[in-house]
Amino acid sequence: MREIPYVDVIGEDAARLAALRVLAPAVRSARGLEVLRYRPALETLEHKHLEKGASFQRRLDDIGIVEGEERAVWERMLVTAEGERRRHLRVPFTGLLRGPHIARLRHDIRRVVDGALDEIEDSAEVDLMAALAWKVPSRVYCHLVSAPFEHAGHAAHLSDSTLAPILTGDRTRRQESIDAFSETYAFVQRHLAERRRAGLGDDFTSIMIRQQMEGRQSEEEPVFEGIALLQASIDNTVHQIGMVLGTLLESPERWRALCVDPGLIPAGVEEAMRLTPRFGTIFRHAPAETMLGDMPVPADSWVFVSVRSANMDPEQFPEPEAFRFDRGTKRALQFGGGPYSCLGQAMARTEVHEVVAALSGRFPGARLAGPWSLRVTNAVSETASLRAVLR
Repeated sequence: MREIPYVDVIGEDAARLAALRVLAPAVRSARGLEVLRYRPALETLEHKHLEKGASFQRRLDDIGIVEGEERAVWERMLVTAEGERRRHLRVPFTGLLRGPHIARLRHDIRRVVDGALDEIEDSAEVDLMAALAWKVPSRVYCHLVSAPFEHAGHAAHLSDSTLAPILTGDRTRRQESIDAFSETYAFVQRHLAERRRAGLGDDFTSIMIRQQMEGRQSEEEPVFEGIALLQASIDNTVHQIGMVLGTLLESPERWRALCVDPGLIPAGVEEAMRLTPRFGTIFRHAPAETMLGDMPVPADSWVFVSVRSANMDPEQFPEPEAFRFDRGTKRALQFGGGPYSCLGQAMARTEVHEVVAALSGRFPGARLAGPWSLRVTNAVSETASLRAVLR
């Protein structure tokens, strides 16, 4: 078995992660096994004996949401579930958020993007987060559930206020997260009732209602699914859109290449997400003793995948610090993998692609108005500032 070095601090600094990655494919810290290279990271994400549900429970514990009705509801939702319960709760999302349905949604997503761009009144200097990144995912969410677009801003607020404190581990925002979660529950309940009164269609809300009417879901499960869709489809995509745009616009040559050849957009988006992933760390729980390659993983311990480090592994990505359009099909790890891979990744990618395509097509001369910035925590990065001159 491999001897695994112990380190006191992992951190988020790229130089520190690179030095540790050279030292070993994984190290141990006070919190568990820290995976730094691409292949063991992928193996961790695809490992059939490492569980994800407990990781969200740990996030809730860390921020102090440990009891009360809100914690009880979280414990009945997809993000904390395992086994048959998790498979059951994933069913409504599988058709909605994957390939064929997303292909049909692409035109609608592009209309949402174009509508947001139409609302920009002065292209001299634009806050791309407010004008584009926060509008598109929240309006796409409203389209998916057949809610009026005027609800989009409120949905975005609920998603951010619920998830951001949990994902960043900001205990000062604990009550904000609790209050927003309770408000989200009521928001989804009202929308389900309104949809039942208005008549069912082919939107996600109608799909959930039909499954409940057919006895395939309990009375409360459509509420859980509606909450999960609102949270997961907005906040993470918002910040990934911001990071992709920042990464592409920070190099005029990079942006010019996309404008000249739109066929480069998919590769450019993937490369931008590799360099600036929304999720910096993804972690799993080992309920029983197991092995990760030749590394032992004790029972009731944690395995942390450093996405930031694995995405920069030179064995998988030659010249990892460089932005290259010719990386091929080797996937970066920000959407996870295996049985817990992100259900919404096809939709998120489509939204990012359409944002880049629409912006580069309409504003080929776009450039950053100044340095763009991120708020970086161990778990996630948030786009803090992104201003651009479009004309």
